[in-house]
Amino acid sequence: ALRAQVQRIDALALENERLSNLAARAAAPAPAPVRDDQFRELMKLRGEVGVLRKTAAEAANAPQLPTESPMSDVTQNPEMWSALREQQKMGLSMAYGGFAKRSGLPKEKLEQFNNLMADHVMTNIHHITGILRDGKTPQEMEQIFTLQEAELQEKVRALAGEEGLQKFNDYNRDMLSYLTSEQFRSMLPGEKKDKEQLQQQLFALMKQESQNVLAGAGLPPDYQVVPTLNFRNFASDETAERNLQLMDSIYAQVETQAGAFLTPEQLQKFAEFRKLALNNNRVALAMNRKLMAPPGK
Repeated sequence: ALRAQVQRIDALALENERLSNLAARAAAPAPAPVRDDQFRELMKLRGEVGVLRKTAAEAANAPQLPTESPMSDVTQNPEMWSALREQQKMGLSMAYGGFAKRSGLPKEKLEQFNNLMADHVMTNIHHITGILRDGKTPQEMEQIFTLQEAELQEKVRALAGEEGLQKFNDYNRDMLSYLTSEQFRSMLPGEKKDKEQLQQQLFALMKQESQNVLAGAGLPPDYQVVPTLNFRNFASDETAERNLQLMDSIYAQVETQAGAFLTPEQLQKFAEFRKLALNNNRVALAMNRKLMAPPGK
């Protein structure tokens, strides 16, 4: 619309100049005076040019509705992007601490692995932002994440070898069991040896019930049940809610059976842990989706 207005302004300016020349010649002694209808046309055109210029200026200066997500500011700022990547790298190095112990990777390769995972997260942030902005279909979304996961698999294989890749996949499959048992142990009072035994028992039960719940839902055994580590959840409310319910179902099954080795007080602590974990994951997904989605989506 502004381009059309500018073109009209240019056309009117040319006509204005033509009529101004007529008026100038009319003021000279020799030529005949300008006719009244020409003078009125000149004044009319000058008025229209003034109105159009004012309208164009107001439109150009008017505040525009944002079409990009808040995350776009981060992606366009190298310093902010680098800071976010370092934050993700630190968080992932903690989440994959168990894999670091199991894999036996030397220090330099472990650093490469942490960088690889940080880059994987940043690439997925880029994918999620685009999916939410462009309104990709579930099929398109699944294709994007499947390709990205296949690329990660190849990079881990190149870094850690076939055996290292298998340990990586095993750890991902058991991530919820590992993180839950580790974090719950830190909440327990008592001797270190006793807490480690309870951790091992809880891990085994979590692992068993995770597979049972996934099989009952018709999902593969390597489905990532930690909601904030499953990137599909940031791109889809429906997928996120389904993943949250899966996690809660696993916790519910574990809670009904953990009385075999947990005291009533410890079971109460586990119930509190379950509630907190569900809430924290739900809040984290909602906050990150808000950051990565354009306004109104």
